[in-house]
Amino acid sequence: MPFPPSPAPRARDRQQIRRDLERLGVGAELRDALCRRLEAIAATLSDDGYQAALAGIAAANEVHCVGEAALERSMGDLREIQRLLGAFSDEMRKLDEALRVLSTYVQRMRTKTSAPARPRTVH
Repeated sequence: MPFPPSPAPRARDRQQIRRDLERLGVGAELRDALCRRLEAIAATLSDDGYQAALAGIAAANEVHCVGEAALERSMGDLREIQRLLGAFSDEMRKLDEALRVLSTYVQRMRTKTSAPARPRTVH
């Protein structure tokens, strides 16, 4: 049984492709680049092929959006970690200063107590 002939590819203009991409939720920054690429091959695609290409673009766009959202979360986490490490570093500096003061105090106390004891006999 022979296959029915494929329908002739339908001409699609840039505006139609742009509307289709916009309907799929493709962002403006990607839409222009994808529109140029799809426009170059759209005239050779059947309706099914064109719809399959749009479905592939929609899936790739979704993956891209998920990746961007994950990147934003990671960047937010990184900023929070940097802030926490900065605060920890400040606290460590304060502790270091306090330990130096205590060390100086203990050193002075040692020198006072290690001085030779003079007889305190009063006659």
